[in-house]
Amino acid sequence: MKPSGWWLVSIYVTCFHPSFILAIKRIIVNYSSQNLSSVPPGLKPSTEDLDLSLNRIQALSGKDFLTTPQLHFLNLSWNILEKIDTDTFNSTPALEILDLSHNRLQNLSDQPYLLKTGRLQFLDLSSNLFSVMALGREFSTLKCLQWLGLSAKSISNQDFTYITNLTLKTLFINAHGLQTYKESSLTGVHAEKAIIALSKSNLDNAIAVDVFAAFKEVEFTMVDSGMKVIQQLHHRGIVRTVSLEFSKVETTWHVLTKCVNTILQSSIQQLSFSDLTMTEMEDGMPLVTSRLLDSFSTTRASVTEFIFNQKELYDFFINMPARNVSLTQTPIIFMTCPLTVNKIEVLDLSNCALTENVFSVDPDTECSTLTNLVKLVLRGNNLKHLGPLTSRIHLMDSLQYVDLSQNKLTYSEEQGKCAWPSKVVQLDLSSNGFDQSVFKCLPDSVRILKLRNNRVITVPADVRALDDLNVLDLMDNRLLDLPTCQAFPNLQKLSVRSNSLHSPLPRALETCPHLKDLDLSRNPFICTCALRKFAALIKDKATRPKGETPGLTLGHWPAGYRCSYPESRSNTLLEDFYLPEISCNPLILAITILIPTITLVIAISLICHRLDVPWYVKMIWKWTRAKHHAITSQRKAEDLEGLRFHAFVSYSQKNADWVKSQFLPKLEGDYCLRVCHHERDFIPGKTIVQNILRCIEQSRRCVFVLSSHFVQSEWCHYELYFANHQRVTRGMDSIILILLEPLPLYLIPSKYYQLKSMMSRRTYLEWPPEGAKQKLFWANLRAALQTDLPITSEREE
Repeated sequence: MKPSGWWLVSIYVTCFHPSFILAIKRIIVNYSSQNLSSVPPGLKPSTEDLDLSLNRIQALSGKDFLTTPQLHFLNLSWNILEKIDTDTFNSTPALEILDLSHNRLQNLSDQPYLLKTGRLQFLDLSSNLFSVMALGREFSTLKCLQWLGLSAKSISNQDFTYITNLTLKTLFINAHGLQTYKESSLTGVHAEKAIIALSKSNLDNAIAVDVFAAFKEVEFTMVDSGMKVIQQLHHRGIVRTVSLEFSKVETTWHVLTKCVNTILQSSIQQLSFSDLTMTEMEDGMPLVTSRLLDSFSTTRASVTEFIFNQKELYDFFINMPARNVSLTQTPIIFMTCPLTVNKIEVLDLSNCALTENVFSVDPDTECSTLTNLVKLVLRGNNLKHLGPLTSRIHLMDSLQYVDLSQNKLTYSEEQGKCAWPSKVVQLDLSSNGFDQSVFKCLPDSVRILKLRNNRVITVPADVRALDDLNVLDLMDNRLLDLPTCQAFPNLQKLSVRSNSLHSPLPRALETCPHLKDLDLSRNPFICTCALRKFAALIKDKATRPKGETPGLTLGHWPAGYRCSYPESRSNTLLEDFYLPEISCNPLILAITILIPTITLVIAISLICHRLDVPWYVKMIWKWTRAKHHAITSQRKAEDLEGLRFHAFVSYSQKNADWVKSQFLPKLEGDYCLRVCHHERDFIPGKTIVQNILRCIEQSRRCVFVLSSHFVQSEWCHYELYFANHQRVTRGMDSIILILLEPLPLYLIPSKYYQLKSMMSRRTYLEWPPEGAKQKLFWANLRAALQTDLPITSEREE
């Protein structure tokens, strides 16, 4: 299998340089598998990680990396490199990772380009065409080197002389193709760990003898099915190895159990298998339990046979004499119970296929031999019901840490009461299907509770008190409000990150007197008045000086606290959110609005009263109505036949001066209207009543000048009566009232009931004594009287 650049990065991070985790955030410039014959020109100066693997590059020159002074990672594996110029890496002082494996380099003692790579930490030269392992003097200059990969056809005693001054973290030897090996050749190398890809030849035994004597940590890969290298543990009196790992092993159940027993009789403290494949599942050896391992782990184990004794397999692992036992990423569906009280303190069965029937001896008997177990990890299995699961573990008296995350667990009261061990202090129930019912199935002794990524909407008010709970993690749930601490009186750390909190209430925090750390970030805060008090509270606690009374430490403040609504404040930092008191207090807002409004209304009213604005408005309205009425009631020419006057004026003789000096000159002189005036237009010889009737019949409108004298005139009464009768017979509104002076209705005699009726339901014109208002008065009167009358003789015979 041909590795990519990311494989190299993962090896680097895992094996020797944890700080490099930050570096993997960079993007690798990937030219892998491009069929390149040389380094592509024009590489950007900002290039830090470059993958040129799986190409056909044959040589490197001093000009290839002139433009990449920040180059940190370079993968040239799986090319056909034969020559590397001495000045190739002159311009790459930051280079730390260099993979030259699987090429055609031929002389390990002549690699002068390494003199320019003083900061190199990872160097892989394995799987080239080196005939001997003799390292050149240039290797001694690699003072920062921590991971070194090598291979050759021959390994001799003096080959590693120039790196004896270096202390590596990891030495990788690919023994595939190795033809000769001199005894003790590896004992002079100073490294914490040796990774040996075995040759599956007789040379493996000699290598194993030296490896066990020289390195604390040993990993064998490509092990033969007989696992013969294990037998070399007895060939040396002193075995320095304390940690032994096998990867990519395919063997039988008999060989595996035999080798494990051999290791149990050695000084090895940590034993692990990865990618273990077991073929024949017969003739397994019983465990030797004379010594206790620190740890035993198996990852990605599989069995090729379909039918075999599963109980024998599970019993072998669960009865392993080790403090820490791990069986992960393996498709086991249950785990048996140890035959006797077991020494296991940590048991990791994560990422398997277990159900809640794990450890159950039979339906009526629970496991009682794991009483020393302190930590149990069942993460990533097929667990579904929390209630029955607690029954499987409730006899584990020493259990303190339980990880049940990444399952399908739920809880309801139908599952029965939960029976937790009495000493559980840390419980991880993350990434399951729990709702708020889970709070009814928690151990009383729990101190750290992780419930992230579930379906919790609220923390019930009637939940049983958890007096010892210090840490509660409810991240990635569906909480609508901040939980109170009534059931958690000693809570110190609370995380409700990434929930559905819109407007948390401040009183929730008031119930948490011991709370020190709070994470409310990444919630969809609605920045309205409802959030104002809460925002002010957390801003105050987040910005409180260190010398004062200790406040809350807000996780991810301030960048993680943003408004989601309204749109005008979307993505605004809660730190910058502010609403004034007036915006959120209805009383203050009402007072602030009403007082200026009332003041303005009063001021406008006074001004209007002072300037007689209501009178002008009323008169303009009358004028508008008069014009509208004149247009809408426009009569046909034949309807106007017989009319000689625009108006007949009726008034008291006491008001004759006003009529003669104001009324007649304005209408007849300025507006050219014809007015029927009794002193001028009454025909002599006819009775007054006849003249009145004739004038009313020949006038389009009848204008009555009202005053206190008008209501005392008998003839005015007759004229009003006849005009009103004529209005009824004609079917049109032909009467216009002019109020020459104030005339209260109570001053009008009862016989003038028609006048009272008209004044109560009709709009009349008021004569203004002020000269400025009189223009509007005459405009209204003209609008009411104006029409085109037929031309007739001046006087009717």
